[in-house]
Amino acid sequence: MIKEQAHLFFAHSPEDDLEELWEQRFFEQKQYFLTRPPIRKVWEGRIRRLYQQYQAYLVLTDQEYREGINTASEEKDVIFSLDFITSFHEFHALRNQHKSIVLQAHDLDGLNDAIKQWLNTEKKFSIYWSHPASIEDTIEVARSKEPDPMELLKGLKETEKTIGTSTLTALKENYNNLNESVRKEVKRLTLLSKD
Repeated sequence: MIKEQAHLFFAHSPEDDLEELWEQRFFEQKQYFLTRPPIRKVWEGRIRRLYQQYQAYLVLTDQEYREGINTASEEKDVIFSLDFITSFHEFHALRNQHKSIVLQAHDLDGLNDAIKQWLNTEKKFSIYWSHPASIEDTIEVARSKEPDPMELLKGLKETEKTIGTSTLTALKENYNNLNESVRKEVKRLTLLSKD
């Protein structure tokens, strides 16, 4: 990348402190990841654009790219409980761990690793909930609109009472008898599992 191109990827005013501006943009992206629903294509696109901005920043400040220290922990093979209420709690505990790792990322490589691991956990959770019958359901959902976790938990507890068990297999077998909030989330996660 030459400096003329770098100006396009890392827009700034002549009076800007480029190092401070990069840190601000890096922080803004971390905040984005911490406050928005994890959608693989969207998040991967943001990371790619952030790498382009970083490369441009390096060109503009006459610096060489140096790989950062990997701050993300080893990727673990996540296996969720067969009990859907327990798996809900497991998932949210893992999500909080991922948020903590993103918050602690000090460089772009560390952030990228943290986001990859987080997205992998999200994918495994969506596959866990995936149920083909939900695709046929006419109920409307948006992949990017997550339910309120406490409302969903309430719906899951109601489901447990309705079907007399909290096994995921029984939940899927009784999909058409589930309350609207749980059906919507099963369908949303089923759609996400295909991404």
